[in-house]
Amino acid sequence: MSTNYTAEVIRDETELLDICIMADGRKKHMWGKYAQRRETDLATQLDEDKIPLLIGSGIGVAARELLKQKDRTLLILDCETEILAASGLKEELRAHSNLVWINTSSPRNAAKHIMELESNSGKKVQLLKNPFYLRLSQFYLQTEKLLIERESKEVEFPVWPKFQNEKPRILLLTSQYFLMGEIVAACQRQGVPHMFINMDAKEMELEQFVTRISAAIDTFRPDFVLTVNHLGVDQEGVLNTLLHKFQLPLASWFVDNPLLILPLYQAQANEDTTIFTWDADRMDSLREMGFSNIFHLPLGTDQTRFLPSKGCTESKWARDISFVGNSMVHKTAKRFTASKISGLLAEKWKELAHAFGQGSEHSVVNFLKTDFPELYPEYENLVIPHRKLAFETLIIWQATLEYRLSCVQKTLDFNPLIVGDDGWKQILKSNRAWEYHHELSYYDDLPRFYPCSKINFNCTSQQMKGAVNQRVFDVPACNGFILTDHRYQMEKLFEPGKEIAVYNSLAEIPQLVDKYLNDESARKRIIKAARKRILNEHTYDCRIKTLIKCMRQVHQ
Repeated sequence: MSTNYTAEVIRDETELLDICIMADGRKKHMWGKYAQRRETDLATQLDEDKIPLLIGSGIGVAARELLKQKDRTLLILDCETEILAASGLKEELRAHSNLVWINTSSPRNAAKHIMELESNSGKKVQLLKNPFYLRLSQFYLQTEKLLIERESKEVEFPVWPKFQNEKPRILLLTSQYFLMGEIVAACQRQGVPHMFINMDAKEMELEQFVTRISAAIDTFRPDFVLTVNHLGVDQEGVLNTLLHKFQLPLASWFVDNPLLILPLYQAQANEDTTIFTWDADRMDSLREMGFSNIFHLPLGTDQTRFLPSKGCTESKWARDISFVGNSMVHKTAKRFTASKISGLLAEKWKELAHAFGQGSEHSVVNFLKTDFPELYPEYENLVIPHRKLAFETLIIWQATLEYRLSCVQKTLDFNPLIVGDDGWKQILKSNRAWEYHHELSYYDDLPRFYPCSKINFNCTSQQMKGAVNQRVFDVPACNGFILTDHRYQMEKLFEPGKEIAVYNSLAEIPQLVDKYLNDESARKRIIKAARKRILNEHTYDCRIKTLIKCMRQVHQ
């Protein structure tokens, strides 16, 4: 039991703070062992030609070990006064003459003092840190960033002409996100030279991050870097600093709401960054955040995954109508917990979400200001950006929950098969018949599932009130028929009524379901027209061509 727990802690350090404050004494004990082992490890990672610098809290064991070397200077940067007072570490070590304790609350002053000590001693410092404690405060990360930037200034970064060939070289930077697989496949089909760096799901130390990215850039010599939803881009701006030194532009394609992501990166807006968004409604907000190079780039489909079939190959899935989607029950609960709201926000958040879902405003913050001004000061009091974003997401997910539920309820007379999380069992309580199926694999199951329903019903998330989702491309691509809610941006992608079947209100749903269930020839005509349009204009091959064209236009 304890061995498994320790492995879990080491594998996911981002959850250690929660573990540390849990009341479970056994878990506290396990974390204490892990932390002590980390500190001991720090003391064994020494470069004999450098001055050791212990940075951040949780370094007591390492400090005691290093101070046993009487002829060696030790630097400590730890400004957590409350922790130091509780532990008594600073008082305990005060008598050691070879110890220099750096006292400042300014990252710039700390970095300056460290550099002065280096200059006086003729030696560089070696940063020794406990990554978990380092993330307790931006102070340590900012100090480390300044020191790394100092070192990078001493290095000559190679620069090369960009976009000299017909097919540019793309460095793909990401963590684990489904769309990157489609991008890689599209690049391979088109012969676009690319290098893929998976930054993994867990965080890596800053020096390791810099070394890995720099080596990849220097080796591959890309024309630009591409990421999805800003994954792999650090909030401290280290990647942006590196790219600037290499004179390398960054493309970030947002296929989820950028307003729930980019506020954490707003200070990094610059001309070297080009933003692509699947939702055209976000472009003005992105400009207000300081981004000048912005393009609309909708979702699409991978035509090699969503291949056409001659019909349903899985009889267990054969139905008149089905819906595939998340109930948002569990997602909403998680966002509620993360936002830690109280007072008026806790009292009125559902009322706010309902009203937000009824309106056309796509920004929760703007909606608060105009329609619920009495709640806006409460929102501002959340202070921490992550809590604010969690609250905004909570409102969007709750609005989506209510909207999806109201849409799906209109299909119950037709005995739908609902595929998704078990939250549907909690909210869809009806005397009318419907069937539940657990979530299906996007890649392995859905290309075979969609053709098994006469009608694939679709209702779009409230995070996109004008844009369309992935399903409107995937379903017709594999010879499935889709009935979806109207979104005005679809009119630039399809011809409604001819290439896609749409409903404009809840009242229209039952009559349109009945109509298309009883008109097979109409379903086939629309599928054929939609698939032709998708293969010509809406594959990820098409999207990558457009993205490359835009990057060349801006940065050549």
